[in-house]
Amino acid sequence: MSTTNETPRQLTGETGRLIADRYRILDRIGRGGLADVYSATDEALGREVALKIFRPEFASAADLRRQQDEVRILATRSHPSLVTLFDAISDAEGRGVLVLEYVKGTDVRERLRSGPLATPAVAAIGADIARALAYLHGAGVVHRDVSPANILLPESTASGVAAKLTDLGIARLVDDAKVTATGTVIGTASYLSPEQAAGRPLTAATDVYSLGLVLLECLTGRREFPGNAVESATARLSRDPVIPESLGVAWTELLRGMTAREPGRRLAAGEAASQLSALLAEEARTAVLPAPDEVPTAPVAARDVTTTLPPTLLLPASDAEPTHPLASKAPAARPSTTPEPETERPARSERAASPRRRTALAVILALDALAAVVAVILTIGALSASAHPAPDPVGSYPAVGGTLGTHLKQLEHQVSTSYAP
Repeated sequence: MSTTNETPRQLTGETGRLIADRYRILDRIGRGGLADVYSATDEALGREVALKIFRPEFASAADLRRQQDEVRILATRSHPSLVTLFDAISDAEGRGVLVLEYVKGTDVRERLRSGPLATPAVAAIGADIARALAYLHGAGVVHRDVSPANILLPESTASGVAAKLTDLGIARLVDDAKVTATGTVIGTASYLSPEQAAGRPLTAATDVYSLGLVLLECLTGRREFPGNAVESATARLSRDPVIPESLGVAWTELLRGMTAREPGRRLAAGEAASQLSALLAEEARTAVLPAPDEVPTAPVAARDVTTTLPPTLLLPASDAEPTHPLASKAPAARPSTTPEPETERPARSERAASPRRRTALAVILALDALAAVVAVILTIGALSASAHPAPDPVGSYPAVGGTLGTHLKQLEHQVSTSYAP
């Protein structure tokens, strides 16, 4: 059982009482049509538990004694999404008491007061509860009271569980005739299956129908079959739940499969759990992937830099070790003798370029210019050699400073030597 905002912890006349010489009541944490729920300390084991103490008109100690076999069966059921039933005892006044696992948090009924839940949350809650029902149904147990108030939302999800189903088998532990004869179950009448409303025999399919109505309410924020027990029962016997198409095809088909009026046409709890898990995975996938218009697209210039740069741009400057990640893989190539047209060069601002890249680019441009000068000189030299074998073509070289000037001086010496008589 859990603490909810609807019924805050409060001290009552029961506070401090010792039940069955073992359970010390702390305070009241919930109040329902059949019983009050208290937090208590198990003084034998030193742990906090929840005590569900029935009102005398619903479940007495004698009632529970008649159901001891059922109590033992339920107490042996263990599943991460089930609130564990530890024991069934009685107090000094003869009232029936169930000792339950204590879950700190809230429940779906209280959460719905704030409006509909997000679809991923509904899928997670539904998958957990459907798995718990599949486990129970496999053991031959029908819950018979799946409702928002009986689905707890733990405050901590460290265990990976989004929801826990409580009040396991309560309808079978108390006298059904007593419950039916009163108006105290109107709160859960909205979630009864058609066969429950009609008084027909129940199967595991009744739990699936009830869970379908709970999930539908979680998504829409409205109860599908409101009103008192008679109004609610009449409505579900005459029509199927209205499932908005805005929920999408997957949710619509799932909820229709869970809330078919004929039990034989409904999904099994295990099938519902699988489909809810698939919906949860899809919600997580689409939440991670950006929308098509949000997918980042690399600029064309950036792609050109990595795919169309000539090999010369991958070579290191001077005699230094290669620094570009692709330098060791790039084949050696002589600089191009034709400068790259400005319109084909990738657009890149001077601010964005790194100092090393700017230095490399300057050296490359200098080498390109030098190569052009060499080509011109060699052409002039060849023409001059054919017409005038002796003249020295170096005398008219202009004076150039810097690295380019150094290379020109070297070239001047080589040309002079080559043309020396």
